[in-house]
Amino acid sequence: MNVLIGADNVLLNLDRNQQAFEKTVTQLSSGLRINNASDDPSGNAIATNLTSKASGLQQAVNNVQNGVNALNVANGALASVQGILERINTLLVEANSDINSTSDLENIQAEINSLLAEINVIGEKTNFNGLTLLNGTFDTSEGSAPSVTEVTSPYGGTSQVVNSGGDTNSAGNPGPLITSAFIPTTSGFSLPGNTLVVFTVIAQGNNLVDPDSGEVLFPGADVLIQTDVYSTAGSAFGNAPLYQDISAYPAGAGPNPFGTLALFAPQGTTNILNYTFGNITQQDVGASQAYLISAGTAASNGRALTINDGGDEGQTLGFNLPTINASALGISDITALQQQVVNYENIVQGTASSNNVSDSYSQILVQNALTTVTTNEAQIGAQIISMTDDESIDNTTVVNLQASASNITDLNVGQATTQYTQEQILTSVGTEVLSQIQNNGKILTALLIQALIA
Repeated sequence: MNVLIGADNVLLNLDRNQQAFEKTVTQLSSGLRINNASDDPSGNAIATNLTSKASGLQQAVNNVQNGVNALNVANGALASVQGILERINTLLVEANSDINSTSDLENIQAEINSLLAEINVIGEKTNFNGLTLLNGTFDTSEGSAPSVTEVTSPYGGTSQVVNSGGDTNSAGNPGPLITSAFIPTTSGFSLPGNTLVVFTVIAQGNNLVDPDSGEVLFPGADVLIQTDVYSTAGSAFGNAPLYQDISAYPAGAGPNPFGTLALFAPQGTTNILNYTFGNITQQDVGASQAYLISAGTAASNGRALTINDGGDEGQTLGFNLPTINASALGISDITALQQQVVNYENIVQGTASSNNVSDSYSQILVQNALTTVTTNEAQIGAQIISMTDDESIDNTTVVNLQASASNITDLNVGQATTQYTQEQILTSVGTEVLSQIQNNGKILTALLIQALIA
């Protein structure tokens, strides 16, 4: 009976050893300590969560890489636009010379028009994975308010005047021709696109005749000022792009003798610019000061282009892309050609004798467009750097998550090999013991039979 009980114990231990041996064999063959949830329920749950997070972050890395690729495509397109704008600027410099014939200017303008059309094509066709990048879909820029910016006068010369204050013994106190220029806060302010306003001192003396009225308006010291107002969309004073007027003002003594003056829109409904002259002397003839008045822009109605950069729902990164076309850059109507002139009273409408105003105006707009494009390039470059840093952080996190999951699930091969050998020996010994018990049982049975026979 004891022999049978011993055999049962051997069989039980042999079964346990065999199960442990099979588990160890599975672990060694897979290299994993956890092959199913029953191996380590809590460890398996933790490792699964870590692996899932790592997989999500790895896809987020791929998303970021695709986002960087899209930005690189947009940046390459902007580089092409920048090159085109530089060529247009070169053509305008070439055109800004009186030695050009009408046909020369027309040929230059034909190339400019072709380059503007190419800018439009770039804006319409720049594409990444089916997304048109530069057509305004992903433009979320805010609008801008009307502004006044001093620019280089197309007539050259200085914008500084003597400002002697009327003291003939004084060395003078040089200052700007226009001591202040600003857009009034009149409601309903509006301008057709950008407007160039130029003030130029034509003459200073005594009892000068005002060309508009044909009279001496200010007996004694006075000054003649030519005002040019230019816009490709039409002057604020008429349909022709270029408005010119020469008017007499009192020279006076002391700074700012005129007070604040204003240019008016048609019918005098809206001021487009308030300005104040400094004190002007005979030495200041030829001084010229110019301003570009911007009507401002409306806010874009695009949306940010977003990607999941964190692996979890809601962890998104958005980036913006500019609108690129000739109109958005403010250069759709630039011209190097001579322009029609309209004048308040003293000059009849006709063809301008030079294209320097329109050409200088066009150069100003092209330079502004170049500034806009280079600013956009800088913004895209900054976004690429930010996304690259984001990718690096994600990659580091993926490595750490995978290492953590590996620490939980991976097998200690050395320990498992030792355990495998031990279980193999125990299984072999158990089998041998069981075999010996069976042999002993046979011998005992034979002895009992012999005893019974005897």
